[in-house]
Amino acid sequence: MVLKRGRTVPSVPTMDEPVKKKQKVDDEDISVNGAGGDIAVDKELLIIQQHILNQCLCPVSETSLRKPFLGTKIVSEGQAEYRVPLAEWSRERILCFVSTLQLLCEVAIKQNAKGIMCTRIGEVCDILIRNEYGLIEQLIEFSSHTDPYICFSASRALSAFLIVSKSHVNLGWLESLTENALLTTRPQMISFSLEVIKRVVEWKDLDTHPLEDNSDDRPPPNCVVISLSDPDSLDTSQVKCLCIRALEAKWPVLVKKFDGLIGSYSGEHESTIITFLGLWEAIISVKANLSVVDTKPFYAHLDSFVVLLNSAVPPGIWKHLLGLFNEVLCYGSTLALQDILAEEPCALAHLVVRSVKDWHLLDTLPYRGGSGRFGGGAGDGDRPLLQKMALLVLKSVAVTVKETRCDSSSDSSLGSEADDVDADMAVIERSIREVLRQLDNCVKALLPFHPETPLAQWVVQLFADQDDALIEGMVCCLDVAVGLFYRNAAQLDLRRTLSPAVTFVQFLRAVSHDPDVLLDLLVSNETCFLLYLLRLLKFVRRNWGEFVSCCGRELDDTMSVLIRLRLAIDRLVSKALFPYNINPILRLLEKCEQMYEVNDS
Repeated sequence: MVLKRGRTVPSVPTMDEPVKKKQKVDDEDISVNGAGGDIAVDKELLIIQQHILNQCLCPVSETSLRKPFLGTKIVSEGQAEYRVPLAEWSRERILCFVSTLQLLCEVAIKQNAKGIMCTRIGEVCDILIRNEYGLIEQLIEFSSHTDPYICFSASRALSAFLIVSKSHVNLGWLESLTENALLTTRPQMISFSLEVIKRVVEWKDLDTHPLEDNSDDRPPPNCVVISLSDPDSLDTSQVKCLCIRALEAKWPVLVKKFDGLIGSYSGEHESTIITFLGLWEAIISVKANLSVVDTKPFYAHLDSFVVLLNSAVPPGIWKHLLGLFNEVLCYGSTLALQDILAEEPCALAHLVVRSVKDWHLLDTLPYRGGSGRFGGGAGDGDRPLLQKMALLVLKSVAVTVKETRCDSSSDSSLGSEADDVDADMAVIERSIREVLRQLDNCVKALLPFHPETPLAQWVVQLFADQDDALIEGMVCCLDVAVGLFYRNAAQLDLRRTLSPAVTFVQFLRAVSHDPDVLLDLLVSNETCFLLYLLRLLKFVRRNWGEFVSCCGRELDDTMSVLIRLRLAIDRLVSKALFPYNINPILRLLEKCEQMYEVNDS
């Protein structure tokens, strides 16, 4: 972290001065190996912690600030320096020291995001980044420590340090982390390295909860502060890219290692496997804000992990594998908006469709934690696991249909290819009908849905407690329906299975016909509801008769929600309070309202 002064601040003593003078201090003044030294340094650590919590280190004396960082005198090639011998300390003191480092870095990160930082905090962080006390190598060495609490604390402190360091990270440290993950067979050491990188990759800049009191992140009024004028001071993408690149060269070997660990599953490796899958998902996630070029190498090898989904793998690992695949098929946030789909998600979607249709993947789902068809045992079963599996199937079907339609659109200009396009769509339709039939049977075998309940209805009931999955599942069903029905050749049973009107009516029931819920979903950026509502209203406009028929007696209630939603949006727009251009939705709502009035008359 490089601090740039945005305004003149009073001069304060820097930590560089005591560092230069430390060799002149008597050993017994800074000794920390005796009981008295332990007590003295622990006291100083507690003082530092308290002031860090108050967002300012200015009141801490130079003596108190430097004592915890000074340790044993080491003479090498005639030169003396003091190093902090962490491994020689007591357990309690190690934990106190490492947690103080983590707290210091995390406070610096928050203040950095606000653009104003306590000068003393910034100076301490700069000294840490220059690694003048050799702390970073020692934190990495704690990956092999026998105490799991020390190992955990060190990994948290190290990840916070890397984030605050940004582009000034020593590549040797990242090399050590990736080598540890690759070469060792000890689960703890592998998890340590992967967890550090994972926390850096999934870090969100300016990720402040709306209910947090932002004033708590600012230094107090009497603090000597420094303004951060560097426009890149809020950007952690540099350190993320450094971590990704350090991992990239070793990724194929690392993937092969975990392929073997999952294939020959042993309980001692479960936590490590989950950490690895979590890191993989974090790298691919659109939330990581990494470039397509940086993440592309990490889309390889996914197919071999689909094959690992079998009854011998425990539900916990199933969930993380499904989470990874669902992240690759980020339909609502990315793929549904693209004109041309990338090869990797399409290949994964094809494999999932084939695994369900031909290899009966759903039969191996460990819903009740046992083996065989949905397992045995007691309890209500693993609903989140079923949700992840159902969403993956719906995404895979939607991607397959979208890809076929994109290919058809590009070929349609040839004219003579029309018959081939129809033939391809007929094959796709047969495959999708079988996949959806198996998904329908699976869900109804595990949950108490009426045998005649169509997928278009139970998809809302299945995901009712997961807003993001619910909306994305509805978008998938809607796009598949539109994609298959545009030729007007789909069978009636498939139309009923995927009826967009039935899904919407069931959704309104789930939200108690409250237009405020729809408005909240439109304003929020946590779901793809804007995309869903836009495409649904276009469908309704083009298929009004079918929509009226499906709504039946609930048409008035359904349209009442849409009309009240339009009025609420109008009020916000008139006050310039809507966060984006909502006019396309307004125009479609008005058109549907006009058709309803004509229908009613």
